[in-house]
Amino acid sequence: MEERELTDRFCSLLDETLPILTTIYKGFFGQKLHVLKEAREKFRSVQRQQLPFLQKLLEDRDKDPVEREYANLVPHVQRVALSLDNLVDKMEIKVDARILFSQKALDEIKQLMVAIEAEFRDVRDFVKTRNPSLKTHVKEEMEQIRKMVDEFELIHQNRLITGVCVPQASYLYIEMTDNLKRIARELSALTDKL
Repeated sequence: MEERELTDRFCSLLDETLPILTTIYKGFFGQKLHVLKEAREKFRSVQRQQLPFLQKLLEDRDKDPVEREYANLVPHVQRVALSLDNLVDKMEIKVDARILFSQKALDEIKQLMVAIEAEFRDVRDFVKTRNPSLKTHVKEEMEQIRKMVDEFELIHQNRLITGVCVPQASYLYIEMTDNLKRIARELSALTDKL
């Protein structure tokens, strides 16, 4: 495969995921289980569509250097997909079981979701342009998200200790923030491979 085709395929994957992130956001904050399920199905559909391309890229034994470079991105794409699927799973559990989060916890997840969406856009733009300043910016975004999650989890511990947060909500909150941090880390690692 030529570099332009590989670039277009990876950009397409990121482009198709961006509106799904928006749908996940709307489903979670609107407390609409059917919207979250719709987002999961759309995401899995994108995965099914991209699977033959990714398999071919990995299985091809006679890769040129560009194909090898892009094949190295696949594990990061897979880990982003797993983390996103886990995130939606925890959101569905929260919405379906009507588990309450404090307004502070909701605001924190909102901040992280907005930051992840921005990082997705920047990664897509970097894959298209290979602009080194975008690569640096993606690293900075990942570091900012990591710091936010660490800070939010520390604050969350205090909410749990003081009884503002119940254990069932705590588990889901920690899982959600950890998945968002994993997504940020894998997106940054993806740019490091290019």
